[in-house]
Amino acid sequence: MRYIITESQYKLIMEENIPSSIRRRTDKETLDHYINLGIINYPTLCDDFDNPHAYVNDVVDYAIFELIYDINDEMENKDYFYRVLNYLREVFLNLYEDKLIEDYNFTCIENK
Repeated sequence: MRYIITESQYKLIMEENIPSSIRRRTDKETLDHYINLGIINYPTLCDDFDNPHAYVNDVVDYAIFELIYDINDEMENKDYFYRVLNYLREVFLNLYEDKLIEDYNFTCIENK
């Protein structure tokens, strides 16, 4: 038997497969701390990145792995690790992608 579900139902099901220790820490205040760590990690963004999307990906990846390490440094061995990565990537990109692209463009493109 097959079921047809909506995208919002799919997201709800997938979110339920994410450990509560992760979901509890996906509030904006907590994520702001980790995205700021990612930004600080790349002080020479104009020299390090050719385009804003590469910058966004590296900052978000850095933030995700710092968050995961602070929650559970052995999470990489868990069967849900990739679901957590995808979930956090989506959350971070929804919240910060536009701002990071804007920062990159303001810092690098307008100063050339």
